[in-house]
Amino acid sequence: MKTENKNTGRLGENLAVKELEGKGYEILERNFASKFGEIDIIAKDKSILVFVEVKTKKGEDFGLPEEMVGPGKLRKIRNMATIYMKGEILPCRLDVIAIVLASDNSLVRLTHYENVY
Repeated sequence: MKTENKNTGRLGENLAVKELEGKGYEILERNFASKFGEIDIIAKDKSILVFVEVKTKKGEDFGLPEEMVGPGKLRKIRNMATIYMKGEILPCRLDVIAIVLASDNSLVRLTHYENVY
C-alpha cells in the first residue's frame, strides 16, 4: 500500500509540474527536505517564489485532497519555506494543487489554489 501511495504521489507531482510549467512557472526544486519536513515543489512565478504542496488521491470516496491540507500542514510548509530562503526576505506565496485520479491513474481533476497562506 505504501509503495502505491508513493507512486500516486509521484504521479501527482509530475502532473503538477506539467501544469505549473504550462502556466509559465520555472521549477526550481522538487522534494526540498530538511529534518523539519518537505516541500513538494518550489517554483518561480515571474518574480515570486512559490512553495507548492501537492495532494493526490485516487477517487473522492474518503474526502477531497484539498481537505488533507490543514493549518498544521500549512504552518509546516511555511517553516520549511523560511529554511529554504535562509533569512532572505523575498516575495513568496504558498499554493496547493489538489489532484484526483481515477483507478486507472487517469486525471479526473486538477485544481490549483494560489496564495492559500
